[in-house]
Amino acid sequence: MQVKRGKQMAFVKASVVGEIAPGKGKQVAVAGKTLAIFNIGGSFFAIDGECTHRGAPLAEGECAGTVVECPWHGARFDLTSGAHLSPPAPRGVTTYKIQIVGDEVQVDI
Repeated sequence: MQVKRGKQMAFVKASVVGEIAPGKGKQVAVAGKTLAIFNIGGSFFAIDGECTHRGAPLAEGECAGTVVECPWHGARFDLTSGAHLSPPAPRGVTTYKIQIVGDEVQVDI
């Protein structure tokens, strides 16, 4: 196992490539966390699954490039950095590293 900044890398299966359509997200539970995984043109991104404003499921949001819009109140988040791009979200979300192994989408938790 590789070491990352003092902790062990822990990639775990979160989904299967074919379960996440291009331009869409999927909510998953991994290691006690709710995540949203997105397929943007064949590249996969993982962020915290809930909006920092009121806890909306970000996987249900609309994507425009690498930006997802919260389905409840319209806050936008950058999928590459987790940064919030517009109110009403008060802060960004955590991003998680992804790797594809075979047809598995694996997330570093």
